[in-house]
Amino acid sequence: MKRSVILSVLFLSLSLLVGCSGAPSVETVGWEIQRRFPEARFEREEHIHLGRISMGLVRGLVRMMPGEVEGQEFLTRVHGVEVATYRVTSMPDLDRLAADTRFERQLTQSGWTMAVRTRDEESRSWIFLRADPGGSLRNLFVVDLEDDELTLVRVDGRFDQAFAEAIAAHPKRAVETVKGEDGEG
Repeated sequence: MKRSVILSVLFLSLSLLVGCSGAPSVETVGWEIQRRFPEARFEREEHIHLGRISMGLVRGLVRMMPGEVEGQEFLTRVHGVEVATYRVTSMPDLDRLAADTRFERQLTQSGWTMAVRTRDEESRSWIFLRADPGGSLRNLFVVDLEDDELTLVRVDGRFDQAFAEAIAAHPKRAVETVKGEDGEG
């Protein structure tokens, strides 16, 4: 049970890393959505911020765990995580969110690339990525807006190295995952 709790915390940490300068914080994005749509109202439920020092502590705790801890290689490359969840108490028609928002323009101007934008009847999601000048993947920002919840996640680190190390540590698992996604066996 302890292992599953730690893995959950690590996954959450990886998903919520705090980013470098040049992009809005998760709170800024929440405020921007609310500013753009005055009838929207969000009540913050949770906010987790793990910077370099906190992440160092998490990595140290993981190293003290007996045996091999899944995801440890990936965790060594994560520098920060920030996650916030808000309960939506009032939301306008989500079709009005079809146009670019200020946070999208702000991220783009800071070198972020929109990797994914999804839209369905009850939700909107955005995934932004940012590389450093050398082309290495460094930052991830996720915005997920549903009828009842707004979730904002920012993760910073060396994802290119983290993915390479994770694949090198578990090559068979990586191949199985790719085959499973392709539907081939």
